[in-house]
Amino acid sequence: MADGKWFTGLTPDMPVHAAARLILGERFATVRQYLALAVEKPFEDPEYVHQLRVGTRRATAALRVFSGCLPRKCLKNTRRCLRTIRRAAGDARDWDVFLLNLPAAKPLSAAAARPALDFLTGYALGQRSAAQGRLNDAAASEGAEFNRYAEELPARSATPAAGPPDLGSLAAVQFGQLLRTFDDAVRADPSDAARLHQLRILGKRTRYALEIFAPCFPVAFTDTVYPAVEQAQELLGQIQDAVVGRERLTGIRDRVRATTPAEWSRLKPGFEGLIRQLRARQNAATRGFRTWRANWLKLVDGLKIEIVAATVSSPA
Repeated sequence: MADGKWFTGLTPDMPVHAAARLILGERFATVRQYLALAVEKPFEDPEYVHQLRVGTRRATAALRVFSGCLPRKCLKNTRRCLRTIRRAAGDARDWDVFLLNLPAAKPLSAAAARPALDFLTGYALGQRSAAQGRLNDAAASEGAEFNRYAEELPARSATPAAGPPDLGSLAAVQFGQLLRTFDDAVRADPSDAARLHQLRILGKRTRYALEIFAPCFPVAFTDTVYPAVEQAQELLGQIQDAVVGRERLTGIRDRVRATTPAEWSRLKPGFEGLIRQLRARQNAATRGFRTWRANWLKLVDGLKIEIVAATVSSPA
């Protein structure tokens, strides 16, 4: 797992329980590593929290893939630990992104916008510190238990009582369904923010599953589908970030106007300029997604035979 995404040593004929041990062990190790860094050195590098958040998502995806060969109670408790840590890390990461984007925001570079930049920086630092407290609390309440399950659960994976016995067969069943669900959602032509966000979630599940199942499919298949799904996630993430950013700024603006109306005239240029910029970014990312969608439909139609072969029958 050189880059945190891909695995070595996996083959289509590997027993499911053996693949589960390898993959869960590595996914859990990533979470443990970055949880310690995010708690012990929270402001040394924002990547610690970012990698923790992504690591919990990948670990949860692995649990979803191998749920059939894991003891139910341990599986449920491990999911709970990961969910609590992920949500706390997500809160901290959102404020990290907010802070990182402020200095580069063009609407805040003018002298008239400096009061808003100073205000938002101070506000976001306060929110980030509060989020760090919640992350520390999550680590204190769930970290020790997660570490225990991270040691115990991979070793307790067993041959599933029912279902595919090897990784290739499991890939054909699970990834076939994920890809069909994702493709159906793309073809439904979503346009509102809520449906686009749901498509982004489906894209994450598809992408993280393909990182596990890649050795089971032709290289040409993974080399085209994976980057296409990754690009969709990037564009949909930009849309979601702009929507959330506008909602957050609007909420802060409304509170400022209600509680300190005398200060609003100084803060207004920066606030309003930043809100306009986020709206423009959302529109640009939406246009990018429309282009991506057209390319995706061409890609899938062109790969129809390969997709059917890869997701209906297990590899030889």
